[in-house]
Amino acid sequence: MGRLPSRNLEDYKKNLNQNVCESNPRLIRNIFLIKLFGLMGVVVTMPFGIFALFNGNTTLSMMFIVISFVLILNYFFAIKREKYALSSNLIVYLFLCLFLYLVYSDGIENTGSLWIYVFPALALFLHGFKHGLIDIGIFALGMIMILYIPIDTPFMATYRDEYKSQLLLSFTTVAFFASLYEYSSAKSLDQVCALSKKLIDEAKEEQSVELANKRGIGEEYELLFAYAKEHDKNMSIVLADIDYLPDIKGRYGDDISEMVIHEIKQEIENCIKNSEAIVRWTGAEFIILLPKTVYNDACKFAEALKQRIKNMTLTHDNKPMHISLTTGVTDIENSHSIYAAIRNADNKMY
Repeated sequence: MGRLPSRNLEDYKKNLNQNVCESNPRLIRNIFLIKLFGLMGVVVTMPFGIFALFNGNTTLSMMFIVISFVLILNYFFAIKREKYALSSNLIVYLFLCLFLYLVYSDGIENTGSLWIYVFPALALFLHGFKHGLIDIGIFALGMIMILYIPIDTPFMATYRDEYKSQLLLSFTTVAFFASLYEYSSAKSLDQVCALSKKLIDEAKEEQSVELANKRGIGEEYELLFAYAKEHDKNMSIVLADIDYLPDIKGRYGDDISEMVIHEIKQEIENCIKNSEAIVRWTGAEFIILLPKTVYNDACKFAEALKQRIKNMTLTHDNKPMHISLTTGVTDIENSHSIYAAIRNADNKMY
């Protein structure tokens, strides 16, 4: 690609990439789980709290009811603020504390410890493989402390030694298989994402001159237009066509024609500023995006560029090659699409 825009424009690119991350499968899965647990706060956790209240377990009841409200608020917070990482952390550590308390108190009718098998999948799905393993380790350490360090309190459940060891062994087994599944799933997902990125990058680049092609014009235009809009400046576009390139290709071959394209690309790059960009449009055409540039100044730039290309010294077999450009210039208003602007510039070619 041509010379990259300035740091301010790079910030726009970073923000644009963050918006594009909505296509990330992991993020989509996390958003789904956040919504699911928001629903659980209404249809699962709240009824459990009411049931615990009727069974006389006030502490557990209050915990369930508070968690249900937190899950509902977390759902709206995540959707409104798009703070999905924070919402995921809240869900994981909220249920970590709840499940440890269920082990501590054994829940309602001695069923509390049965819920611990939910935690490995929850932590791994929301936090990924590495972070999820840390969460599982913290949870397992908490279980060991509850089961094997006696604390004389009226709410603490009493377990037989055989049950303690079987509970830890079964939890470890479930955590192992959940981790194995998440690891293989993450590896497969990384391979798919890497392949997808490679295909996208290949589609966006012209390998011969390393410029963006038609699929890349939209992204480059959005960044530059946002930059121009923020600084209350106009924006113009120059369409430059290499004259007689098919004749050069037919006379000298592909390698020489590619060399000509490369040399002209280098010359155009030397003419543009850091906040401007050059984009490969077709085999013989380049688009030059000029933010903060009014139409008249863009016309002067195009004329100077044509003269500069005309004065270039290119030789083949010690014979000079005469290269020239045809250019078209237009300015871009808010209502114009990039493609409409290109058509307008193409109509003004001379």
